[in-house]
Amino acid sequence: MAINKLPNGKYRHDYRVDGKRRYKQFRTKAEALAHELQVNTAKAGGTLIDTRKGGKIRFHEHYVEWLGRIERVGARGQRPASPVTVAGYRRVYEKHMRPHLEHRTLASFTLPVINDWLKTFETDDARQRAYRQLGRMLQYAVDSGYLATNPARNATINHVPTPTPVREPAALTASQLRALAEQAARGGRYADASHDAYGLLVLFAGTTGLRWSEISGLRAGALKFGNSPEVVVRTTLVPVDGRLEFRETTKGRKPRSVPIPGSVAVELEEHVKGVAPHALVFTSPSGTELRSSNFARRIFHPAVERCKALDPDFPSIVFHDLRRTAVTLAVSAGANVKLVQQIAGHSSAVTTMDVYAQLFAHDAQSSARAVDGLLSAAAR
Repeated sequence: MAINKLPNGKYRHDYRVDGKRRYKQFRTKAEALAHELQVNTAKAGGTLIDTRKGGKIRFHEHYVEWLGRIERVGARGQRPASPVTVAGYRRVYEKHMRPHLEHRTLASFTLPVINDWLKTFETDDARQRAYRQLGRMLQYAVDSGYLATNPARNATINHVPTPTPVREPAALTASQLRALAEQAARGGRYADASHDAYGLLVLFAGTTGLRWSEISGLRAGALKFGNSPEVVVRTTLVPVDGRLEFRETTKGRKPRSVPIPGSVAVELEEHVKGVAPHALVFTSPSGTELRSSNFARRIFHPAVERCKALDPDFPSIVFHDLRRTAVTLAVSAGANVKLVQQIAGHSSAVTTMDVYAQLFAHDAQSSARAVDGLLSAAAR
């Protein structure tokens, strides 16, 4: 590499990137020397690349390449992403990215460009979701050698606030869970079309902590009764672009066994009596697969509203709060963290502790008081 003075009085810095000769002109020698220092620093840090590549690739072309990799091996290169994840990426791109960014080159993505794009969003939730996806896409461009740095990895500069929660997560007591199950069994908005299985579904969800996709895709053969009743969670039913698809895997990618309370197991065993092992445990009255949106609108939310009318202390909940209910009841009953991990379906007990830290903090205080009682008794 060298800095040479040209006949026109300017200075040219000659250097190499990826074995190819590059040069750039400057008005003064000081500017050329500063550029030389920048190039040497980048070379030492392993970040010196030919950024002209990014000027030749359109954002849409990069999106197709990036999504193809996600479908094949996932974001970490370990396993293909689920169809639900891929469908979510497609929706974000088509709705929020393509109308504004499709024809831009990768090299044209600067902080002002990204900030102008972020101003087009109406909600913080959509803004944060799309910005997070853009960050992943541009990071792939950096890793592929198309860009030197990722301009979408600075949420502070780009003013992407964390969305304010619309509601706080809630959990039901055992009596409230029973009341909700009774109301759900009345058939939701169809007051004259009772369906006891809906009540059992709510009771099952609030005591086992299974996700909606795991419950709606649960097959009778996954239930085990006897002295130690349990459910082996291995299938899910997920919506992909408006269609319901069965998946022979859970969110954690591994089957897990979750204990079922005896009273709930008795009702379940009666419910699936004579049912083929491959048949769904919970269906609509007509025998079709359950959709979360329909169940929430027609059954769950009307049942919650009736419970609130009867009990002023009944919380406003969504179906996912039944997972928190199951964990809360288990912790209250003295369950250890590994059992709670099974119920929550987390891959690590650390995740369980992080998500439900408040519950375990309360349990820790109870434990401290119990130990204090033992110490006091020993002193006496």
